[in-house]
Amino acid sequence: MKKFFLFFGFIVLVVLLIFGGIKISTQREAAAYEPTAVPYLKMVIPELSKWDPQTIKSYMAPESMRNTPEENIIKIVEHLSKLGALKELAEPDFSKLFTSAAVDGNREKIVTYSIDAVYENGAAEITMSLLVTGDSFQIYKFNFNSSALQ
Repeated sequence: MKKFFLFFGFIVLVVLLIFGGIKISTQREAAAYEPTAVPYLKMVIPELSKWDPQTIKSYMAPESMRNTPEENIIKIVEHLSKLGALKELAEPDFSKLFTSAAVDGNREKIVTYSIDAVYENGAAEITMSLLVTGDSFQIYKFNFNSSALQ
């Protein structure tokens, strides 16, 4: 019975160490991008929230726009414009970092943040994934989740 409890205690310790390592790793990843990504998001979201298709396209990564017809962009922007004017923007919260393997040897890094925002017609949770381009970013994809859009 004593061996069982020692074994069980060891398993619990290993699980705690794994979760602790994941937490530390996530904090390091967040810290690496926070000085540049957070100001970028605070600059870009008010611009996107003007609901102009051309402005949104100018911030998007070419990779994400390649298969998106112009009429789809216009429809998306018309739908999102139901939120109204941006009133308040909370501090962006780091979610994850994804590194893709590419055939040509280049690796793309995509960093994702969640941002709470208040618009004229209701609150929204924005999820924005940014393609890391050297020392700057381009929007890879975004999602606005709000009851005002339903």
